[in-house]
Amino acid sequence: MAGNSDQIDADGLWGLTNCGGCARKAPALMTLEFASMAGCANDASFMSDVGIANLQGNTLGLTVDFITPVVPDPVFFGQIAAANALSDIYAAGMVPRFALAIACVPEGDAALGFARALAAGSAYLAAHDCFLLGGHSITDAEPKLGFAVVGQPNQTGRILSQGAQPGDALILAKPLGVGILTSACKARLIPVTALDDAVQTMLSSNSFLPALIESPVGDAIHAVTDVTGYGLLGHLWELCTRSAVGAEVMIDSLPVLPGVRVLADANVHTSAFGSNSQYVAGHCDPPLDSLPLADQLLLTDPQTSGGLLLFVAADAVIDVLNNLPDIPYRGGVIGTATADTSIIRLISPGHVLG
Repeated sequence: MAGNSDQIDADGLWGLTNCGGCARKAPALMTLEFASMAGCANDASFMSDVGIANLQGNTLGLTVDFITPVVPDPVFFGQIAAANALSDIYAAGMVPRFALAIACVPEGDAALGFARALAAGSAYLAAHDCFLLGGHSITDAEPKLGFAVVGQPNQTGRILSQGAQPGDALILAKPLGVGILTSACKARLIPVTALDDAVQTMLSSNSFLPALIESPVGDAIHAVTDVTGYGLLGHLWELCTRSAVGAEVMIDSLPVLPGVRVLADANVHTSAFGSNSQYVAGHCDPPLDSLPLADQLLLTDPQTSGGLLLFVAADAVIDVLNNLPDIPYRGGVIGTATADTSIIRLISPGHVLG
């Protein structure tokens, strides 16, 4: 990527949206209310990104995810939209098979850029052995692209949407900060070239997980989620709730993309900061708002095509770390699961637990 946002956004897609990627998700508390109204908020599948169905003895995983443009380049936008949709299937430990497109297409010249994004997304799916069978499109002033994906279990049959155990190590496979960086670029606080690391992170697939579960170390991986629009704390709390555990997070151990901490110190954040913070406010010790603002922003930053958060038996941590994708600024151990149901303890210098 090179040049400024005006030059790279020649297809006009990025300029048609004010909020990109998973930062545009409906607020978590609103989504929780919708899930409750639809009868989908029980503890066993609490806010899970994948629906599990059994059809004539065959287990299927179903998910849907679509986003607004998160970067100026339409090809990258399409690829990231596909990676983001596939991630929910991979996070459950499943293997994607088929997909349908959700396409909200702008009219005029921008439609050509959208066609490039869709083609790139389709090619990304095919490269991961997931094939686009069709979809549905409407015209929309704001472009949106995503996919409904159907997956099957890995060879072990294990599905990892819950099952975390006290004492598990928390491993985050990708660094944080995508939301902060893309927001800063949109506001012209940083050049488009400063997004290069974030783009490579978002393009990196979470497809390594099914094979890892099938490997000798697989039984040590107890539960997994991916970190997306509700930030690290939001998705961590959801998985803790499904598994009836709590967690300790070592804030100083969080992997962060280059340049993000400087922007966070300057109070650069997405529009999702308030709603994401509210979502977890009653579940953090010490209270989230007692932390330095930059830490609050990092812990709640919405990620698009974010990293997997794995709950792993302590004696298998090194083996799992050695099998993480070889991407720049890869993640690491950020904490531990506890027996304190749904309580997330935030540990940082200068803050004493209550």
